[in-house]
Amino acid sequence: MKHPIKHTLLAGLIFFSLQLSAQFGVRLKYNSSSFPNYEKHFNQSFQTDNKAVFNNGMEAGVDYWFRLKKQRIEFMPELAYSLASTTFNAAKGLDKVSLTGMHFNFHTHIYALDMEGDCNCPTFSKQGASFNKGLFFHVTPGIGYYSTGTKIREDDLTPINYKDAKSLVFRAGVGIGLDLGVSDLLTITPILSYYFHTKMDWEGIPSVGDFDIYHRVSDNQKLLQLTVRLGFRPDYTSGRRYR
Repeated sequence: MKHPIKHTLLAGLIFFSLQLSAQFGVRLKYNSSSFPNYEKHFNQSFQTDNKAVFNNGMEAGVDYWFRLKKQRIEFMPELAYSLASTTFNAAKGLDKVSLTGMHFNFHTHIYALDMEGDCNCPTFSKQGASFNKGLFFHVTPGIGYYSTGTKIREDDLTPINYKDAKSLVFRAGVGIGLDLGVSDLLTITPILSYYFHTKMDWEGIPSVGDFDIYHRVSDNQKLLQLTVRLGFRPDYTSGRRYR
C-alpha cells in the first residue's frame, strides 16, 4: 500500500459515518499557524517579499462521544482534514504552496467544576449552573499526515505543479471550552486550543532542476486553534438514553 497512514484515516472516517445514530460531533476550526523556518527559506530562496507561509488555515472533522460513568471526563476521538495555502503572485518563481493534512485526534474533556455530575445527557438537560456544568479543560494527543502542494512559474505562463512531499507528525494540544446547550439534540461548543507539533520530516521532496523546494528545511509548527463543535444526541431524543 503506497500511503498506509492516509488509507487508515480514510477507513476510520467511514467507520465514524456508520456511528452517526449515536452521540457524535462536527468540528469546524480556524487555524493560526507559524512556520518561521519555511518563511525564511521561501523568502531567501525565491526572493519573495517577506511573505507569511501557511499562517491561516481551515480544518473540519467528525468525532464520536463517550465518557466515564462516574466522573465527567469525556472522550471524543476525531478524524479531521485541514488545508492552508499561500499565494505569492510572482511573475516568475514560486507561485503558490499549500499544506493539507489528515488527522486523528483523541480529545479528552475534563469538567473540573462538575466532576461528580452523573447525568449522561446533553448539557441542555443537566441541572445546575450552566457555566459550572459546561466549562471544561481538554488535552488532545494526535497524529497528522501532511502533504505539500507547490506551483512554480518558470515563465509568465501557466504555473507548473510539482510532486507532493509527505510527512507524518505527532501533536498534542491543550485548551478550554464551554458547552452551550441549545436543545436535547444539539449542543454548541466553542473551544480555544494550542497545539505543539513534532518537526516535519519530508519524503518525496519536490525539486526545480537541482534545487529542492523544501531543501533540508524542518519546522516545529505552532498552532493556535479556534473550534466550534456541533454536538448531536439523536440517541437521547429517540429515547435510547444511556446511563
